[in-house]
Amino acid sequence: MSQDLILSARDSRKWQAPAILAAAAAQIVFARLTDVANIGQNVEVRSALAMHPLVPLGVAFAIWPVIYLYALVSAVWQIGERRRSNRALREVGWHLAGIYLLNAVWEIWVPLRGFDMLSIVMVGLALILGISGLLRLKPLNLSGPDEWLVAGPLAFVTGWLTAAFVINITSALVAAHNPIVNPMAINISVTFLLGLIAFGAVVVNATHSLLYSAALVWALFWVMMANIYRDHLLSMSSVALGGMIIIVSITVWQLYENSHSGEPIHA
Repeated sequence: MSQDLILSARDSRKWQAPAILAAAAAQIVFARLTDVANIGQNVEVRSALAMHPLVPLGVAFAIWPVIYLYALVSAVWQIGERRRSNRALREVGWHLAGIYLLNAVWEIWVPLRGFDMLSIVMVGLALILGISGLLRLKPLNLSGPDEWLVAGPLAFVTGWLTAAFVINITSALVAAHNPIVNPMAINISVTFLLGLIAFGAVVVNATHSLLYSAALVWALFWVMMANIYRDHLLSMSSVALGGMIIIVSITVWQLYENSHSGEPIHA
């Protein structure tokens, strides 16, 4: 019986492992494909054209190469024979492949078509895959490699996608020149930022993930800096700072509880 279960697990990873590797590589290749082919407008230009208070300073997007490299290292590691029956990968491997594939398609779509409803849907689907994957991993006692090479890349990209989802929505509204919900108005951007912080805090509390928190705090920090140095909006920078304090406080409390109760907290 146990031998049959092991064989079944190995079979389930037969296609999953190369799919993860191919999708991780695709998001790297597609990141600059439109620039190389000289078609469309790259994401940085699209973001500049849809600039509003919720868009972080450009340096924030330096997180993407880190996400890509982390994903690729993880994808190469998981392809090995010893990981063919890895439980953590069985739980979230297809989540990882799906997120990377959606990222790759988004990288082509936005330069060609801009921020629109489909770009929002793609980021939203990737975010759902990320959060559901983290919740699947939460009750597991993961090994060190599984923490940093399965849970880690999943949490890191999901934390950033949480911010990216909201920014995609507001950028699409700006690009569409929506007269009713216009993120160029401070009160609208503050409302979206508060929603982002509240949602992120719920996910941090639910998933107990360090790298999710780190990626989200990174995004909030550069939103704060944008509103200090670019937009000069005290309300937005103050809310972003408050959001960082909330996220960090929840994470620190979880670490404290973990040291006393042994409840798992993941990468």
